[in-house]
Amino acid sequence: MSDYTAAPATKMLATNCVVCGRPLVDARSVEMGIGPECRESAKGGIDDGTRQVANEYVYDAAIAAQEGRIEDVMRHAQTIEDMGLKGLADKIRRRFRKASEREADITIEVEGAYYKVKTPFRRGDKEAFIAAWRRIPGRRYRNRLNYIPVAQKTVLWALLREFFGGKYGRGPKGLFRIPKPEPKPEQMTFEQRAEAAGQNPGNLAEYEMAQREMAQA
Repeated sequence: MSDYTAAPATKMLATNCVVCGRPLVDARSVEMGIGPECRESAKGGIDDGTRQVANEYVYDAAIAAQEGRIEDVMRHAQTIEDMGLKGLADKIRRRFRKASEREADITIEVEGAYYKVKTPFRRGDKEAFIAAWRRIPGRRYRNRLNYIPVAQKTVLWALLREFFGGKYGRGPKGLFRIPKPEPKPEQMTFEQRAEAAGQNPGNLAEYEMAQREMAQA
């Protein structure tokens, strides 16, 4: 692949194992999109060249899962099976099969220069919810549907992530899962803080202990 986004400095990092969903903490796993235990259990009788190509599809599946592109995950799993790693492909499918069969909470269709968006109504925080829609430039509302200019795709995605993180939607490219918003530092788990700091949990523990000792000195 000649695209600059494949270069090591710009390649997107996987954060969770495509097979089991657990956070990835070591550099090799982050690079491949699969944790060491799942990687070990997926070894099969294929040559090194085929395995190297299969690793790229595993990584692509992990990134697709991270971005909520469920149907792309299933497509990559089929390619992995075709390369002789049926066991690994089945494990990936098992994690996402229920999601691929479920009914979407949100639907997005393209209608001319607009996205036609149908979502549940948020009664608990309706004022903030309505205000967020109204802030989108060029937004229209009719027949209980929001019409958002295609040029405002990034703004629409931010709204969906804020109010519907973790929910499933169906759009022009199929089923997708909306990522949950990034937690604030005070809401992060220890593992999330380690990941955000680019350190393993052991190093972060030592760093935070030193910071507390300095603050108390």
